[in-house]
Amino acid sequence: MGKPTGSSETDYKKVLSRNDELVKQETTLKKEYTTLLRKISSICSVLDQLEGETAETPGLISNRSLKRVPGFQWHNDQINLLEKLSQENQEITIPTELIDSYKLYKDTPLLHRDVQ
Repeated sequence: MGKPTGSSETDYKKVLSRNDELVKQETTLKKEYTTLLRKISSICSVLDQLEGETAETPGLISNRSLKRVPGFQWHNDQINLLEKLSQENQEITIPTELIDSYKLYKDTPLLHRDVQ
């Protein structure tokens, strides 16, 4: 192999620098995501305590609204699918693109004051 040219060495340094920058950004984003998850989990925990045993069932969008905005049918389809899966006690498959986020969510503890 020959000696690297100045141009390829410069390009390599740029790529290496960009990689380092992206690694730092990923770390920062994971920390922010984890913090956000903790806050959301804590808020949900507090709301669950305040609301007690009130069962929350998502509502379907009315036929009148669906006639005006047919795109909302997707919402009703998702609610119906979730109800069907819960009645059949089936688990929902998590897409591979979301596995890392799901693991972060599951491994994120509540804020210490909300664990009670």
